[in-house]
Amino acid sequence: MTRPGQDETGHSRPAGRRGGWYLSGFIGLFGLFTLNVLLGKARIQFGWDVPFLLGDVPEFLLLLVAAVFLMLAALGREQNRDRDRPGDNT
Repeated sequence: MTRPGQDETGHSRPAGRRGGWYLSGFIGLFGLFTLNVLLGKARIQFGWDVPFLLGDVPEFLLLLVAAVFLMLAALGREQNRDRDRPGDNT
């Protein structure tokens, strides 16, 4: 007997191409946001001369786009889960 997230062989099914791409986009954008925050902190703490840091508004927009990508990845996974579930599709 298989669980809902597994196929007949017992392996987990992939989340789907769209959900996977959105999740990869989120990870990349959030990584850039985190790097920017850490470089800003290092500039203050250690007096480093960092040539490129995002300002307040671009930093917020980067975090906003990352959050949108995370939401789209979650919706893509939910859509794939509902499509794979047998029963009524209302």
